[in-house]
Amino acid sequence: ETTSKDIQKNNDDYFSTSKLERDTMYSQMIESYQKILENDNVTTEQKNIAQQEISKINELKNSIMIAENLIKTKGFEDLIIFVNNKSVNIIVKASELKPEQIAQIQNVTNRELGVEIENIHISNKN
Repeated sequence: ETTSKDIQKNNDDYFSTSKLERDTMYSQMIESYQKILENDNVTTEQKNIAQQEISKINELKNSIMIAENLIKTKGFEDLIIFVNNKSVNIIVKASELKPEQIAQIQNVTNRELGVEIENIHISNKN
């Protein structure tokens, strides 16, 4: 028998699991670039590109963390941000989102991640 407490736990797990999966993905990307840097058969140019990619990923991770923390200060209990090229998906823990809350999330995301408002997709999950 599923209780409301179980459902609540599953939703809490959704956010923590999704963040873990996202962080793991970034770690694996960094690791693969790290291998290029350690490979003696790789050209200097390829190593420079790998180094740039590592920097980009770290900057992105940092920006996501800042944006998530700033959005939380707006009164949201939890959320997760997924960045896919120039598109950003944000899932917020909330039963509903008011227009002004959506605007706040868009403003923070636009400022911290440099993504155009029309490319910011926000949805809520209880």
